[in-house]
Amino acid sequence: MIRFARRSIAVVSVALLASLWVAPAAQAAPKWTVQSCHFDLRAYWLPKHVTPGIFLSCTTTWDRNQQINDALASGNPTRMANALHAGLRQNADTFLMPDSPCEPGQEAAMGDAYAQCVG
Repeated sequence: MIRFARRSIAVVSVALLASLWVAPAAQAAPKWTVQSCHFDLRAYWLPKHVTPGIFLSCTTTWDRNQQINDALASGNPTRMANALHAGLRQNADTFLMPDSPCEPGQEAAMGDAYAQCVG
């Protein structure tokens, strides 16, 4: 009777461990969805004006450059840091491809398009 109980526990344990290994493989990996900006607009990272941070928007190159220059010339440390962060993020996104790994919810300026990771 004790052997049967031990064997049953062992079989159940093996089955549970196997299901834990199989479950993650069955889930689809996150991937980028890419949407082109309309007209002559491009996806750019822009600095926020008041709070720390950046945001992604479809805009013209002229508008993006103007916002970056205004932030750098403002003398406001937060805006200046945001402008630098926007430039660094824009540059980092140039290395992304539609098949690059990503985290769900992540955004990127992929080429001229807006990209978001879904998973």
